[in-house]
Amino acid sequence: MGLESDSNIRGGDGTVNNFVIPDVIRYFPQHIAKIEEFKRIAKVYDAQLVLIWDELDRVMENRHMDSMEDAECDYWEKLMQIRLTGEETMEDRRRNIKGHWVSGLPYTQKKFREVLDAIVGEKYYKLEINQQEKYLKVSLMLEAISKDDYIYDLMRAMAPADMVVKVMIIYNRYRSFKPYTHQQMAAYTHYQLRTATDFETEFNTQRNLATFKHNQLSSYMQSALMTQKL
Repeated sequence: MGLESDSNIRGGDGTVNNFVIPDVIRYFPQHIAKIEEFKRIAKVYDAQLVLIWDELDRVMENRHMDSMEDAECDYWEKLMQIRLTGEETMEDRRRNIKGHWVSGLPYTQKKFREVLDAIVGEKYYKLEINQQEKYLKVSLMLEAISKDDYIYDLMRAMAPADMVVKVMIIYNRYRSFKPYTHQQMAAYTHYQLRTATDFETEFNTQRNLATFKHNQLSSYMQSALMTQKL
């Protein structure tokens, strides 16, 4: 490892910061520093110090949720009992952990939004809370479909026990638009047609279907399994 190439001892402009370059030989008495064997020992120490600084830098990076590595994410996922589907990217895993951290009391509507913003991003969900009828509904875009069970578990843990929690996928299919004329739909953009709740279709998640036996589901067509409330 060349010292000059190490990112930790260079400034933002690429120049070498002489103050932090390891130079153990400077701390040896002069008569020892002239001995060849001690010069070589000092170079080994210098290389080891660079490795130590690299590790310290990595530890500091892992203290920030936006830059955590796989091993650090794994530690927090086990500690927080976060279940993974196997399809999560590193960014997804960081968002899950961040969502757990911000999910503390008080459980206000603002807090629910903070959690959902952290987990899926503010563009990928719609939140509806009705305190009179006591229900909380989260509508997820297709991009966040893999997080539906995880979000349900977290929302259920946060919401009051007497409040119904429902997590749905906004999944507008061609059949959803049949009752509408072209003129009625012309007011919407392509993105709005995909996500607008005016055309919302219920979507059975794997969690819901898992409560039924195979022979109970075999009489349904695939489209019915996706859109019919069982």
